[in-house]
Amino acid sequence: MIYESINEPVVLQVPKNTKRLLDIGCGTGSLGKKVKQEIDCEIVGVTYSEQEARFAGRFLDQVLVHDLNDFNVQALGEFDCVVCSHILEHLYQPQLLLAQLHRSLAPNGILIVALPNVLYWKQRWKFFNGKFRYTDGGLMDKTHFRFFDWETAQELIEQSGYQVTEAKADGNFPLPFIRKFLAHSVSSLFDRTAVRIFPGLFGFQFIFCCRLKQDY
Repeated sequence: MIYESINEPVVLQVPKNTKRLLDIGCGTGSLGKKVKQEIDCEIVGVTYSEQEARFAGRFLDQVLVHDLNDFNVQALGEFDCVVCSHILEHLYQPQLLLAQLHRSLAPNGILIVALPNVLYWKQRWKFFNGKFRYTDGGLMDKTHFRFFDWETAQELIEQSGYQVTEAKADGNFPLPFIRKFLAHSVSSLFDRTAVRIFPGLFGFQFIFCCRLKQDY
């Protein structure tokens, strides 16, 4: 299976003054391609898949194929922005990669982390009904080694030496049957309000902007 989605909320967090970006878990390069359409920057991608790398090589400046569970990321130099979008949950010990990234961030560099929320309301309902099923994608992807909620996601980042400067959830409020009758502006208001007040319940993914703590 190859990863070719564009995580739009993550793209929106990439600073416009970025000159060099590292996309860890770049998939087919879709996110990097989107970034390049808006920002003139060099993008280096890393993936475990030879097939993904062939696709990504059409859009990114450099693509490396490595197992991120055992990878010396420091050899790539410094970056203004590092993106870890839906990749940390696939690692045995994601804190080790986050620790390595300390030296990969340029002064005032930003780390953007996106993680799936295993306690999203739809998944909670499945748990409530006694269903714990791995799938070929989504929140219960069978290639996930780690699972996070709103609190433990931030703990992972902070305990790895980063300060979370912005935290948000991306999701929706359940409006069965009536959503299609509501104006988009109304349903969007419900969604934004719900994920702001209860991010751990209504967010299907979390997005964190981070900087190195001053004592690191």
